[in-house]
Amino acid sequence: MAQRISQKTVNTFVKGLITEAGELTFPENASVDELNCLLQRDGSRRRRLSAELETDSVDSSWNVDNTFVFHTGMWRNVAGQAGFDLLVVQNGSTLYFYDTATEPYSGNVKGFTVNLSSFEHSGSAGAGNAYVEMASINGDLVVVSSQINPFYITYDPDTATINTSQISIKTRDFEWQGDTTVYDTSLATGSTTNERKYDTANAGWTGAKGSAALSTYLSAKSAYPPLTLAWYAGKDSSGNFSVTEWENIFSGTSLTGNGHFILDFFAKDRTTASGVTGIAVEYENSRFQSVAAFSGRIFYTGLTSAKNGGRILFSKQLDNISEAGQCYQQNDPTAEDFSDLLDTDGGTILIPEAMNIQKLYVVSSSLYVFAENGVWRISGVDNVFRATEYSVQKVTSTGIQNARTFVDIEGVPVWWSKHGIHTVSIDSVSGNAGEQNLSLGTIQDFFDSIDGNAKNNCKGVYDAINKRVLWFYPENNETVVNKKNRVLTLDATLQAFYPWKVSDEASNTSYIVGAEYYSGFGSDVVDVDVLLSTGDDVVTSTGDDVVINRLSQIAEANSAIILMVCNGVTGKMTMALFKGTDFLDWNTTDYSSYAEAGYNFMGDLMLKKTSPYVIVYMRPTEEGFTGTELTGYDPIRESSILVSSYWDFRTTTSSTAQQAYRLKYVPVVNTSNLAEWDYPEEVVSTRLKLRGYGRSMRLRFESETGKDFILLGYGVLQGANQRF
Repeated sequence: MAQRISQKTVNTFVKGLITEAGELTFPENASVDELNCLLQRDGSRRRRLSAELETDSVDSSWNVDNTFVFHTGMWRNVAGQAGFDLLVVQNGSTLYFYDTATEPYSGNVKGFTVNLSSFEHSGSAGAGNAYVEMASINGDLVVVSSQINPFYITYDPDTATINTSQISIKTRDFEWQGDTTVYDTSLATGSTTNERKYDTANAGWTGAKGSAALSTYLSAKSAYPPLTLAWYAGKDSSGNFSVTEWENIFSGTSLTGNGHFILDFFAKDRTTASGVTGIAVEYENSRFQSVAAFSGRIFYTGLTSAKNGGRILFSKQLDNISEAGQCYQQNDPTAEDFSDLLDTDGGTILIPEAMNIQKLYVVSSSLYVFAENGVWRISGVDNVFRATEYSVQKVTSTGIQNARTFVDIEGVPVWWSKHGIHTVSIDSVSGNAGEQNLSLGTIQDFFDSIDGNAKNNCKGVYDAINKRVLWFYPENNETVVNKKNRVLTLDATLQAFYPWKVSDEASNTSYIVGAEYYSGFGSDVVDVDVLLSTGDDVVTSTGDDVVINRLSQIAEANSAIILMVCNGVTGKMTMALFKGTDFLDWNTTDYSSYAEAGYNFMGDLMLKKTSPYVIVYMRPTEEGFTGTELTGYDPIRESSILVSSYWDFRTTTSSTAQQAYRLKYVPVVNTSNLAEWDYPEEVVSTRLKLRGYGRSMRLRFESETGKDFILLGYGVLQGANQRF
């Protein structure tokens, strides 16, 4: 009996890689497997450009030290100068700075550095063993890590130099040191502990008037007063303290306010502050892991001690960066006249259930707190944060595993947990935030296949020009500490994932160690100063400098992400982009770009079928010719794609790969303008005859060495047998 013939057209790949569907339920417009393709919003698949060092790249003067951490961040609007950004590179215990304004980006290192070791705290495991976090505020940069004391950096535009200053974190002491259960009664001087003496002073019985009041009480009672009233509650008509007046006021058992003394947060020396001897200094041995600028203040968190693990400190609203450590209220809470907490004061927020806080992130009028065991939101009651009023709301119990996986997609946070890739969605009615798992229905199996070491060494970067997130991470079982040659991309517009892998050279391979988004250069034409090979400037006969205009390298690349690369030959850091059109990573190594379409049952799960013909639609990529009349002409950026088929769920191809990019016409070479590609059609369509049969079929599209492709879609002629 004759076959039943039907057609199927696939003209979009917008769903990206899907690993969370079975063979019988696989969605359309997605791929079963793919690598090194670029998903475009018109539904086409394109081969990614190769990783290539930037033109005229420059090696750093220092080696990438793989015995310590490597990290990057951005210092935005340096010294308040709009558009002046510095790339901050942490190589172990040293910070280096690169101007992001001109090419080559790797040649723009500044002449100053910061030695993080000079900020190590007592007991530190070494500044080079912990990633720094940074926050820009008013043109200055605040830097923290778990192994250093916090400090800030200022930039002087007149001298093009920086200055650093350690931040001394100060807080008011609101902790009672003695047994508060007996503080509602007086205590004889003979049995008074040093802690009771300190608590009395910290409750305001100190200073000229407070000390005089205490002396009067001690003389009259030979005891320390109950700490249920402020001393000035006993003032007589003359304004002097009177024990009789004081005792006439019924105070109950409620404790009075305290917090007179301001202490160093990391070393609370109550003896020095109060003059009361015999009180041990209280040390906080951990340091902040995260910092953020929010509501005109600096917020600090990420301590790992049992006492302060859930604590967030915030500074007063800054008039000057030197106030960044003032995490306390300005008015003395024990004062008679001015004791009120001000809206602009600093202070402390405690989230007792938060464990291992790793990241602070600002969304609009809220500050999100990402811990290992959940996410919380801090916001003002009327969307304005004040020290006098704020709310803390738990968003989700799904926490963050590695703070460097966190990315900000234009106000939407995305992060990796131990179990998937997550974001926060805001309910349009209630305004409440909730967690959404992005990987659970898409690439969960792929995510789960990434080992723990790779996830812990992952770095996420958001490309705001192309609206894509790129997560850089190492291969499973990678032994080079800072190497990150795997990339997982999320297209924020399409909500689709796809992976890349950067190939290694045969020996002494270069490799990616970091990445950052460079804003503002998506389509810029840049001026390039022409130099001789000796480095001398080229000038005209009249002495004018020779400058040429060309498109920026970022505009030529697959993304606006600059790659920090360890040069495999020199061991130095340089920079690269995904911009190579030879389609050889590092100009030497081939990599495969492929996509495997979903399972096609051709409308029937039972009958066996054939696919007599497949028509593949591609867009030409050629940009002209190279060569001469004697040697012949070859296309520049030539296309090629190989098509093969899988039948009945096989994992090996059942048909020989065929070339699906076949030009119908011979392009005419314009010898006077080799940059011209004279081809009459915008789309190249090729009909292929496929061998094989079965109940299901899927197609594989794969690259050829050194050649590009843009796959628009394909059509399948389907033939179903009338019998099994």
